[in-house]
Formats: sequence, structure tokens, C-alpha cells
Amino acid sequence: MRGFSYHSENRYSVTLPGTYGYMACVCVVCWLLGYVGSIGYPVYGEVTAPPLWNALCLALSEKPLVYAVGFLLMLGGAFLVQRANYALMLVREKTFLPFLFYALLTSSNPDFLPLRSTSFGVFCLILALYQLFLSYHDPEATDRAYNASLIIGVGSLLWVHILWFLPLFWFGMYSFRSLGLRSFAASLMGVLTVYWYVLGWCVWNDDYTAFSIPFASLFKIRFLAVWGAGIVDWLQVLLVTGLTIIASLNIIAHEYEDNLRTRQLLFFLIAMVVWSFGLFFFYEQSSEEFLEMACVPVSILVAHFFTVKRGRSVFGLFHLSIVLFVALFVVRIWSFL
Repeated sequence: MRGFSYHSENRYSVTLPGTYGYMACVCVVCWLLGYVGSIGYPVYGEVTAPPLWNALCLALSEKPLVYAVGFLLMLGGAFLVQRANYALMLVREKTFLPFLFYALLTSSNPDFLPLRSTSFGVFCLILALYQLFLSYHDPEATDRAYNASLIIGVGSLLWVHILWFLPLFWFGMYSFRSLGLRSFAASLMGVLTVYWYVLGWCVWNDDYTAFSIPFASLFKIRFLAVWGAGIVDWLQVLLVTGLTIIASLNIIAHEYEDNLRTRQLLFFLIAMVVWSFGLFFFYEQSSEEFLEMACVPVSILVAHFFTVKRGRSVFGLFHLSIVLFVALFVVRIWSFL
């Protein structure tokens, strides 16, 4: 009976090389289809975007270069997600699903292709998240608090709205018992260090647009027009939301199967998803960017669910989800052409 149970669980496991292979192929095919259809190309700067991002858009004018940079950034972000999961042991079992789910979520959404300011900002968010998690139960970890906010400050030079994640990080420091007067001051100094250099640059060039333009858009709240988007766009958002809710409820229902440290880290990731989706509705002009940021915690949470759960229904849900991601991607790029 034990052998039959093991065989049954292994039969419905999704953490297998074959599964990894076809998920990787799906991501590559999405990029190839996007390249053929020139989805998201050329990359334009915006009046309200930081000057550094606009300058980068002017430099990236060749289509192969833009897609190559975007693809490498996607792989780099997936690697950082996988590395953070492995180093912090967020998923109990050895799996490549965090890497693959991040790659799938960012590759199957035409709004993220080929390159956005958040393609760089997501690097900063993951690195800052890693520094935050390392400060767990260490109120004297001022260097971690400084590094995290410094990285977020650097990311804001390309996408200023990443600064809205600082209050979430302070909440995380409080939850992890690493928030103190010194660590809070260090977190402020990290951002101020970045903008002290920006101020020096502005004074040197007698041009303060690096401050005025980004921060004007940072505080410009414009609620998302729910009925303005197409039904297919919302179906993709609902699919990601549904998987996240299932994964989160599973963590809450089986919280004592993980140790206290892992539970608190996973609960913070759930809070990060809620925070990202909240900002998604508050900033219509940057809604896609916040949705891409949400892919970081979502990829870990969903990978956690499909790794620790077994059974025919979970197995079916996994493969159905992949099919839906691909189908929605094809339908959306068809509308672009």
C-alpha cells in the first residue's frame, strides 16, 4: 500500500523534468511570437517617465537588441526569484517552479513585452526583498535596511513608483522584528543617498527635471477604469488572482506545516501581492507595471502550492492554467496585429 501511495503521488507530481521542459518551451514560444508580431516595439519614453528611462529608450532603437535585452532581463529576474527561494528555503522541496512561473507570468502577458521600466525595477525589488528577509529578527541589521532602500532608490531612477514599496518594507521590518529607530533611519538614508547624488547632478546641469517630472507622476493618483479594459485582459488578471488566492488559502490552512520563519516570509509575500494589486487600481497610468511587480511574490506562492500539493485535481489545475495562459496570450497578440 505504501508503494502504491508513493507511485500515485509521484504520478501527479508537476515537479518533473518533462514539466520543466514544456514550461520553458512555452515561454520561448511566447517571446518568438511577440518578436514576429513586434509586440511592444518600438519602446517609447513618456513625458511623465524619469529622464533616465527616456534616455534608455532612445538608445535601444534596434528591434533585435530590444528583444534580446528584454529576454535576458526576464531570465535574470527569474534567476533571482529562484535564488531567493533556494537561499531562504521558502518552498520545502527542491523545485525550479519559482523560476519557471516567473518566466511564464512575465512572458505570457503582451503588456510586459519586450521591455518596460519595471523590467529593470523588478531586479531592484527582488534584491531589496532578499535584503529584507535576511534581516529577520535582527533589529541591529541597519546595513540590510540601508541596502534594501538604496536598491529601491536606484530602481526609482527608472520607475519612480517603486518607492511606494518602501512602506510595505517597513511593515515587513516590523513583522520580522527588525524595525528599530536605527534601522528605520538607515532605510531612509538609503533612498536619500541616491537622491543626494541626483540633486548634485541637477545642480551641476542646472536642470531639475530629474526631480520634478518623476515625483509629479508619483503623487498623481488616477483610479483604474474597470470597464475600460477588454474582457480578455481581465481574464488574464483574474487567472493570476485566482491562482494566488488558492495558493494563499493553502498556506493559511496549513501554516503549521512550515516553520515560523518560513510562515512569516510567505505571509509577507501574500501581503506584497495585496499591496501590488491595490496600487494596480490606484494608478491607471502604471497599472501594468504594478501587475508585473506582483509577479515576483505570485510566482513563489503559486510554485509553493503546486510543489507541496499532490493529487489529480491539483495536477489538472496546473496544466489547465498553463493552457489558459497560452490561449489568452495568443488571443491578445491576435488583437494587436
